Amino acid sequence: MSSSMYKQLGLSATGSPVTATHLLLLVLGAGFLALTVFVVHPNDFRLQSFFSGGGGCPGTPTDLQGAVPVTMQRADTPAASPDEHPGARVLIGIQTMPAKYERRNLIRTYPCILVYALQLREHPALTAAVDVRFVLCNVTSPVDAVLVSLEATRYNDILLLNCAENMDGGKTYDFFSTVARAFPNGTYDYVMKADDDTYLRLPALTSWLGGAAREDAYLGLEMPCDAENFYPFPPFMSGMGYVLSWDLVRWVATSETSRRDRVGREDMWTGRWLNVAGKAKNRYDGAPRMYNYRGDSPVNCFRRDFHPDTIAVHMLKDDKRWAETLAYFNATAALPTSGLYHHLP
Repeated sequence: MSSSMYKQLGLSATGSPVTATHLLLLVLGAGFLALTVFVVHPNDFRLQSFFSGGGGCPGTPTDLQGAVPVTMQRADTPAASPDEHPGARVLIGIQTMPAKYERRNLIRTYPCILVYALQLREHPALTAAVDVRFVLCNVTSPVDAVLVSLEATRYNDILLLNCAENMDGGKTYDFFSTVARAFPNGTYDYVMKADDDTYLRLPALTSWLGGAAREDAYLGLEMPCDAENFYPFPPFMSGMGYVLSWDLVRWVATSETSRRDRVGREDMWTGRWLNVAGKAKNRYDGAPRMYNYRGDSPVNCFRRDFHPDTIAVHMLKDDKRWAETLAYFNATAALPTSGLYHHLP
């Protein structure tokens, strides 16, 4: 570099005073700034605007609500008229943790080569019916703060809640109550809480929802499903993935029952709120179409072999299980041909 260039950058001709420590501080500072500006929406429940979708895939619509950022003023305005998509609108909140980048990158809806993106590409009408978002609590690690901020800026699919990261310490309550306040007039017909080790087959899910009641509805894999696997609770839906109709989401956000009793095994506690209050008169058991991955374990009422009309497979804890599941359902069928690979299952 010439001496004049060094002078323009405020450096001496003998070299740069910028050390590795300086560079690290610059990166961390930029990351925290991005996290503040792009991830956290400046309102009292720290909801960011990434209910708006990422980008479109070739051959699929790009008018998913939030291809244009959603504002609070427009929260009651659906992205598409009922004639433009079949059935109900559902927001799927996948509960995950900041450091699980690899899992999010496997299953997100954007770009076009990921698990849910491929389903939307194969069934483009669903882009107006389904929104998938990853649900995190406050990001406290400096490393995660930088990487999650970049991820959120790129993909627009991170929902950051104002809570300490947890599984059974109230995160599900915070999710439902935050969504209800973000969309006070109801953009969605249903909201689903799902785990990040659950594979959802979106066409089957939306078809199921299309036949369900739009009010006072609670859908999922009902537990306990037999005497052997009894839980000391009234019936509830398994935390692998369960759905509440919009009126119940609003009720969770305003009820003292849920607000005061939010700490406990989250799926049991959601069922408990509804049971105590006499809510969810319309319940739909997803068995046998929702189940845990079986592997070498014996079949029971919640653990089964794959079958074609599946809605959800749970307990996909590692890449091997994901690969086996995706291969069975021919999830890569929508990939375009390429000379860069010879064969994918």
